[in-house]
Amino acid sequence: MKKIWIDCDPGIDDAMMLAMVKASEDKLKVIGISSVAGNQYSDIVTNNALKLASLLNIEAPVVRGAREPLIQPMKPCPEVHGPTGLGYTILPETEKEVASEHGISFMYQTIMEQEERVTIVPTGPLTNIALLLKLYPEVKDHIEELVIMGGASVIGNASATAEFNIYTDPEAAKIVFSSNLNITVCSLDITNYCGIDGENIEKLKNSSNRTQHLCGEIMEFAYNQNEARINGLLSLHDVCTIIYLTNPEVYKGIRIIVDVDCNEGINRGATICDKREYRNLQQCNVNWLTDVNQEAWLNVVLRNFWTI
Repeated sequence: MKKIWIDCDPGIDDAMMLAMVKASEDKLKVIGISSVAGNQYSDIVTNNALKLASLLNIEAPVVRGAREPLIQPMKPCPEVHGPTGLGYTILPETEKEVASEHGISFMYQTIMEQEERVTIVPTGPLTNIALLLKLYPEVKDHIEELVIMGGASVIGNASATAEFNIYTDPEAAKIVFSSNLNITVCSLDITNYCGIDGENIEKLKNSSNRTQHLCGEIMEFAYNQNEARINGLLSLHDVCTIIYLTNPEVYKGIRIIVDVDCNEGINRGATICDKREYRNLQQCNVNWLTDVNQEAWLNVVLRNFWTI
């Protein structure tokens, strides 16, 4: 069983990602969840992480990570994720409390205590991961892989060229991509086309199962925003990371060279991707997912939703 640490900023698609984690307990063991400011401010995403872990019966500790990016001011996007970070949905209260307000050191200690190497799954800005690698460089030997949702090689969503997670903290992303770790990236190149249709969202919302109902309600908020839909589907970007870990066969990818534009200009936060056939393969630092079997992907996701 693969041990994973989740680093997230819930967030509508982060919430659905955690639902996929719950449905994959036979393959994945969560050893910790850290919050990072991104989709909403730290208090909101940390509270959401606690409530989601409780709702989904994920027993792993939840810790608070970075409250803001390394350099630039915090700029959440409530227009996408709503006032609660989960649309207008108010999750049931929980007695679960933050295990530590010092999430980076807690993450380090937990990873170092494991007998086997840990896979880290960041689905928000990479602030926590950059801090972890800078403060505790020895942790690299205990990390199996980073499976990241972020970046784009063609069209961004935070700007013309930049994806939101990378755009929010490009300096952190640059640190992570230059770490020489084993990195797989689920970028907008594929996540834009990994989505769920309105009919299935409605079925989940009408379920008598409380968790399934809340998942449907949360997704309905995003689905009702026209700009959130591509080809009639609500893109579930962060979900792609978990499906990669449990069902990698639905994806195709290539090894490429990735850097991040940290300049103050129109391309700030863009992931610069060298896909040229004559690129130096020894310099390739990322497994960049390039294609997905959309039907197979959705079948896995729907099966997972109906088992939680």
